[in-house]
Amino acid sequence: MNARMPADRRPTLFASANACGKVILVGEHAVVHGQPALAAGLAGALELTATRTPDPGAPVRVAIPAWDLDVDLRGDLEHPVAQACAEVLSHCDGPLTGWQIAGAPTIPARAGLGSSAALTVALARLALGPDADPEEVIAASMVGERVFHGEPSGVDSAVATYGGVLRFVRGRPPEPIRVAAPLRLVIIPSGVPRNTADQVARVRHNLERWPRVARPMLDAIGATTDAFQDALVGGHTERLGELMNFAHHLLAGLGVSSPVLDELCHRARAAGAAGAKLTGAGGGGCIIALANEATDPIVASMRARGLDPLVVEVQPC
Repeated sequence: MNARMPADRRPTLFASANACGKVILVGEHAVVHGQPALAAGLAGALELTATRTPDPGAPVRVAIPAWDLDVDLRGDLEHPVAQACAEVLSHCDGPLTGWQIAGAPTIPARAGLGSSAALTVALARLALGPDADPEEVIAASMVGERVFHGEPSGVDSAVATYGGVLRFVRGRPPEPIRVAAPLRLVIIPSGVPRNTADQVARVRHNLERWPRVARPMLDAIGATTDAFQDALVGGHTERLGELMNFAHHLLAGLGVSSPVLDELCHRARAAGAAGAKLTGAGGGGCIIALANEATDPIVASMRARGLDPLVVEVQPC
């Protein structure tokens, strides 16, 4: 990461910053309601590069071609990405003119892999500089995340900032988790976009309408997260797949799965996955499949369906 973006004292011509993506291992949605979640960072998910424009009064422009994104922060403020970026830069006292920002991602957008948090964290780092306090970066990211998601839990911003595997409980600092053995995951984008705010609102509606039904399901997701963490730390990888399956069925019961996500989980298990579940908001986006053995059969099965899976490995630390 290079220098920060100064407001406009022309010596600095270039700045860059990066951020992690994320995959929620277990605990999504329940984390909004006080339960723990475990998330793993996907390193190098997004790099932003800022260069000076010839006109110092020209609005900041953000272009990430792989995400079909090209907005300026003056004329496009009805666009949610433009609004979120402007909010982050304003929060950081960063410039809103005189820069062109280009992004190079390694994850898809709107797939439940933390693309919006990667964008807002990398943008905050551009504005605050390489020595910024991580909690300042998270606070700035959350300003943008609220534009995207309405009521974000904060887990995406924390993982995008810190990386590694984190235990997250809302209102507490994230806790790094030591993983005893590598965890091989196949991330499978469904190709169906999803809206996090809509899915969060769906769970809240179900909780308000059916508290005696929905609350125990959220508590059960929390208990599953605790058991998953114990297995991760203890190296009991044979337990993780079963716990992932539990988590998926609980999330489906809360109304945030979909026929395509259920079908992909079933397909992954049939191809040899030890367990599979939706990750992130649900409704669309991605599933994750745990491969205790080879990942090739799972990848081949998904490619035969026309999908483009990504193999990652969560490393011990």
